[in-house]
Amino acid sequence: MTMKKIYIFILLTIFSVFMISCNNEEDDNKIDVPPITDDDEKTEPEGIFKYLGSDGDVYRMNITTDNSAFPENKETYIKGSLNVTEQDTTIVKHADMTMKIKLRGNSTSVAAKKPFKIKFDSKQSLFDLEAAKEWVLLANYYDKSNMRNYLAYMTANKLDLGFQPTSIFIDVYFNNEYIGLYLLTEQMEANKGRVDIEDNYSNEGVSSFLLEADDRAKDEYNGYKGHCYISSGGYDFALKSPDADDYVDALTDNDKDVLEQFDKDTAWLQEFMDKVSAAIKTSDYDTYSKYIDVDSFIDYYLVQEMFKNLDVASTSQYYIIDQSKEEVKLSMGPVWDFDLAAGVVDETSSDTYAFYANTDLYVRERDHYYKCLFEDEKFRELVALRYTEVRDEVFASILEEFDIAKGAIKKALNRNIKKWPLTTVRTTWVEVYALSENYYSIGYVKGHYELLANVLKERLELLDDNYLIK
Repeated sequence: MTMKKIYIFILLTIFSVFMISCNNEEDDNKIDVPPITDDDEKTEPEGIFKYLGSDGDVYRMNITTDNSAFPENKETYIKGSLNVTEQDTTIVKHADMTMKIKLRGNSTSVAAKKPFKIKFDSKQSLFDLEAAKEWVLLANYYDKSNMRNYLAYMTANKLDLGFQPTSIFIDVYFNNEYIGLYLLTEQMEANKGRVDIEDNYSNEGVSSFLLEADDRAKDEYNGYKGHCYISSGGYDFALKSPDADDYVDALTDNDKDVLEQFDKDTAWLQEFMDKVSAAIKTSDYDTYSKYIDVDSFIDYYLVQEMFKNLDVASTSQYYIIDQSKEEVKLSMGPVWDFDLAAGVVDETSSDTYAFYANTDLYVRERDHYYKCLFEDEKFRELVALRYTEVRDEVFASILEEFDIAKGAIKKALNRNIKKWPLTTVRTTWVEVYALSENYYSIGYVKGHYELLANVLKERLELLDDNYLIK
């Protein structure tokens, strides 16, 4: 070896050691992350997976904001534009779409990786979905597999539940800086292509309703009970359509027409929901079936129970009342928010979640309405019939869909874990009290895949034991 080559070799060695030492100057609490999949595993998805570019990778969305600002809260939008391209940026899906963006979510908004709400000035279509003004970017920060929301929404879309959120994996950049893998989906709202009830009124001029059972409604709309939210049957129902915020704005503007309509709507709603609650409490099919769409309650239940969603009966549980129907009933709405589901919380979580951790059929025990409905033998029989009918096509296929999805977005997941390494540091309330010790101790993404797959297998067996007609 010549002296020149020796010098080059020494310099390269020193540079390598320097780079390694720099990479090791990370937070000591970060967990060493091996590759998501082994080299000998298949990396290409089997089957059809939507919303990948021609390069076989997820699309990338670059959000450019005025003065390179970053959203600071859930109240204030900042202006900007977005572009959606394939990863090599030569093939453009959406170009220079003017919009504004802010933070969204509740417990998720305080996580390190932020979720966002996008709002266009006029209705826009993304990925050929129905045009709308409002869209959501879910961060999935608490779900280290990034799969729970996707799988739950995919499952609900296979059932006859009306509008259910679409889920599109996408890399997000802010002012050309990569911030992680996100799930692009629709805003939960009443609109064409979403919950399409906005223009449906009764003969008496009463609105149709999109409601959310939400424990936070009384705090968010403190002093506005009976206008922005109502209470019935042990729930606080926040008005999503008509929009409770419109009532607050109408008070400020002294818009008497809007206020009068809200008074009319909420008076009818309170009376109707009290009748619904009373009918369900009878646990008598002939009584409650006059007030609720039983089929929607069954399908919604099966999705929630399959994933054992912690938020059931607390928040993000949507209901629809459509005045255009021949028989006006309460129906279950879109499913939403499965970050804290399917193995994230267990007996090693705080005592706050002891009931969740130790209750197998959590949804039917936790939810006030379902608890009463399952006391009726007729309802139990209908659940068993429906589950047996859709078991193989919908629920048993979830694991197959899981395998397809994780193969399809392997590259994107590797990029995300480099940006957001697994860590043992717990900062938010959810991390400290909800995420279990077992869950938090898993030091590699493949381990999170295995946990989720095992939990889903156990949930399928549980549903089989309780509802499968053999």
